[in-house]
Amino acid sequence: MTRSIGDCEMKPFGVTAQPHLRCLEVRHGRDAFLLLVTDGVAFVMSVKEMVDIASTCATPQEAAEIIVDQAMQFGSEDNTTAVILPFGSWGKYAKQMSCMPYSMGRNFLANRFTSS
Repeated sequence: MTRSIGDCEMKPFGVTAQPHLRCLEVRHGRDAFLLLVTDGVAFVMSVKEMVDIASTCATPQEAAEIIVDQAMQFGSEDNTTAVILPFGSWGKYAKQMSCMPYSMGRNFLANRFTSS
């Protein structure tokens, strides 16, 4: 939220209200969904983990709920929100869950209680 209105104290360090924009062409026959998450989710889960979860769910609502629940189980201490916008290929790439890849944020959260 701070970035949307600017942050006077952090401006010298590069935090501005200027958004980072990227335009992508959506192809409904190829693209399955757009996944938007807060940093509370992105810090503890990799993109692959989120895509794997979304690819196994029957509905976008179910996928978003599972992603948020998983982030909380991984120890997220920030706000956790996930929104999934389905495209024409929703469900086309459905697959079984694979092993969970490494997550730097999750590793940091797990180790802060064990480090002296």
